[in-house]
Amino acid sequence: MQPFARIPQKAPQSGAFLHLRLCKREIPVARLLSWFRHRNSTVALLIVLALLLPPLTATAGAEGVTVRHVVDGDSVILTDQRQVRLIGINAPEFGKHGKPDEPLAVVARDRLRALVQGRDVRLVLEEEQRDHYGRWLAHLLLPDDTRVEEILIKEGLASAIAIPPNVSQVRRLFDAEAIARTARRGIWGSTYSTPLIAESLTTSHTGFHFVRGRVTHVGRSQKYVYLDMGPRFALRIAHADWKQYFHNRPEDWRGTRIEARGWISEQNERLHMGIGHPAMLQRLP
Repeated sequence: MQPFARIPQKAPQSGAFLHLRLCKREIPVARLLSWFRHRNSTVALLIVLALLLPPLTATAGAEGVTVRHVVDGDSVILTDQRQVRLIGINAPEFGKHGKPDEPLAVVARDRLRALVQGRDVRLVLEEEQRDHYGRWLAHLLLPDDTRVEEILIKEGLASAIAIPPNVSQVRRLFDAEAIARTARRGIWGSTYSTPLIAESLTTSHTGFHFVRGRVTHVGRSQKYVYLDMGPRFALRIAHADWKQYFHNRPEDWRGTRIEARGWISEQNERLHMGIGHPAMLQRLP
């Protein structure tokens, strides 16, 4: 399945036939370039070339799609049956296996439904196009270029997340979250965002959580850096991610109080939270 329906492009015309409209007059570009070349006007030549280039935008290459169904607060199904997980956000989950819904799960889903269900939107992919569930990973843009993820975050219906390599909008989304968090909107005024204490975690605390604690030990394996925050809980960062996104040494985190966000998993009676980007960690006083 191709991620984009590619539109055939016409072959470019030669410079002799290209015209540039300046001051209500159409001037052949070839004549302009020749004029500047003979006068050795490098700056002016660059200006003309800049006028000829198409504007670069963050939405270049967006694909027009229609949303058939909203699954929850951060995933949708398109009319072509593709399931899409929105990049850069995590919304409260619906309960599974007898567990209750997380706070505001229904509200987040209904808000996303009101924004996009049955509507034409634009799909923007990043470097990694699918997750291990086979879902497409993408941003959704409304016809006026408003980012759907940003709306949900600003209204407090989702938290910002940063999962490499799809991190082009990290700063924008975390800035939006700061607005909602300060105003205690949505999840920021509910128990959903209450951090768990690292030392009190048990094997029942799997899934997405906010966790607070102090880094007590720094360890390494062949693949990962481990920031231990208690006898049974550690943050796990791949060496490749540390090298690319973290700008200090792992040892610099020893003794630091932090709030981490992410998905906790259990293995051999130990709990780990995978971290791929420093935006998922907040240093505390």
